[in-house]
Amino acid sequence: MKVSTILIALATILFYSCSSNNKKTDISGTYVTQFKNEYSITTDTIVLTASESSSQTYNIERRTGFNKVRNGKTLPKQFKVAKWTTTYNTTKELLQETDLGKQISLSPDKQSLKLGDTEYQKVK
Repeated sequence: MKVSTILIALATILFYSCSSNNKKTDISGTYVTQFKNEYSITTDTIVLTASESSSQTYNIERRTGFNKVRNGKTLPKQFKVAKWTTTYNTTKELLQETDLGKQISLSPDKQSLKLGDTEYQKVK
């Protein structure tokens, strides 16, 4: 009887110590958004990868493709690529880049991130 009580207690402790609340959330991945207005049609992709040098450092590559709209005509697609390194604050769920002053807020539970007013959804 005592052995079964001890085994149940150990199993319960083991179950709670391995619960998903204690696991690190993986924020790395590809996030996308699209928007259109009277001046442009834009597709934006952010690729977020963990740096090998530190567990709280992430490399970001932002790929933007856009078509300008002038006098009702859609012009040929243009592309921009920007790269920067950020530090992840786990308590605030915020990526911070110091040189340009960029801040990216993350919502790991919703699989999304926000850069300024633009929200991106994780696709992989």
